[in-house]
Amino acid sequence: MSAPLPVRERASVGQVLQLAAEYIEVHGHHKGDFAAEQGRGACAVGAIQAIVTGHRADRHPLADAAVRVLSGRLPDVNDDAVENVATWNDEPSRTAVEVTRVLRAAALAVAA
Repeated sequence: MSAPLPVRERASVGQVLQLAAEYIEVHGHHKGDFAAEQGRGACAVGAIQAIVTGHRADRHPLADAAVRVLSGRLPDVNDDAVENVATWNDEPSRTAVEVTRVLRAAALAVAA
């Protein structure tokens, strides 16, 4: 599969969250950093950033907005949205299925 095309401002936050779920399903879920050193796997934040910018570690205002929406649906363990999502993503028991489910739920909530 080719690299994701960055969507930048052409997409809504809801679309970015939905596409991030698809990214994880296709490329794999990663913990401990935005992206796996080998392969294309990503954590929830890395997948969002990959969809928006084409790179798993690059920030962008649209990606930041999507991360804030996702963070708002999670237990609040950190005041910083990126750190809150990363902490949730990296929990040892967290599965790719759970991450994609929550990404999709956040996408639906934004669309409603």
